[in-house]
Amino acid sequence: MPYKLSKLAELVGGEILGKDLVVEGLNALELASEKELSFVESGRFLEAALASKAQALIAPPHLAQKLSGKNLLLVTQVRAAVAKIAWLFYESPRHPRGISPLSFVAENAEIHPEASIYPFVYVGERAKILAGAVLYPGVYVGPEAEIGEGSVIYPNAVIYPKTKIASEVIIHAGAVVGADGFGYAQEGERHLKIPHFGRVEVEKEVEIGANTTIDRATFGTTFIGPGTKLDNLIQVAHNVRLGKSCVLAAQVGITGSVEIEDFVMIGGQAGINKPVRRGAMVAAKAGVAREVPAGQAVAGAPAMEIQKWRRCVAAYERLPELIKELRDLRAKVAALEEALNGREKDAES
Repeated sequence: MPYKLSKLAELVGGEILGKDLVVEGLNALELASEKELSFVESGRFLEAALASKAQALIAPPHLAQKLSGKNLLLVTQVRAAVAKIAWLFYESPRHPRGISPLSFVAENAEIHPEASIYPFVYVGERAKILAGAVLYPGVYVGPEAEIGEGSVIYPNAVIYPKTKIASEVIIHAGAVVGADGFGYAQEGERHLKIPHFGRVEVEKEVEIGANTTIDRATFGTTFIGPGTKLDNLIQVAHNVRLGKSCVLAAQVGITGSVEIEDFVMIGGQAGINKPVRRGAMVAAKAGVAREVPAGQAVAGAPAMEIQKWRRCVAAYERLPELIKELRDLRAKVAALEEALNGREKDAES
């Protein structure tokens, strides 16, 4: 459906500079046609923006003068505006309501008539699937699990027993929510498995990436706060508590019982073994072995305040030169000592 720029400006709280064009879609700068809207976030993309066929661009106000010849939708947060506008042009798939005869649903499970249960889904005893939920082929929902309204679970995801998924959650293919944690007691040469009595609770508007795993608590609850986004291939161990609106990139690993507070951002392949407080940022590949204070950015393994880490990296890169300088200084000191010793001997004689 086409939209005028003025209508889009109302949606995102922006203003128009130029003609109030009608646009028929949203696309990347290099792919956009004359009838499509595109966007530019920073000066790095100015050349591509000016060369783009798109006649209308979403842009920040400070770039307006540098984009002459383009019709602009000016906003302070380009990426947020793109996210809101993109949904207007995105065609969501339509799902057949009801239960496929090729699925298995326990007799005492509760399935809302407006839910969509695809072929080869398994729904266990006393499980609850609420209105608008979509379970793609191959999904397993264990006994007493609950899937909230409008949640979408993609193929071959596994929801273990007693797991609670709130509304508008997205769980991508191959994810496993509620498996046992890695808990054992050592007795001599044996590792005795500790049973896990707890469960996982996933709050509203969480997104869980493909092949990500979230372990059930030993006792109590492993908790994922509302609005948190987990990338692919993440490991969340037993009894972890993740706050609201956190963002975790691929291959992050969190050890058992760690607390991560609200609005935390964690880069790919970081390992977290201690609490991360509200609003902190953890760089990719960091190893968090001590608590990260609120609002602090850390990097490195072991993780340290990011400016300190940068100085350490700069020093590390110069290490061969510094070692050479140290050897040269040692040689000079040795030569001076030898010369001084010679003078002392001459004086004594």
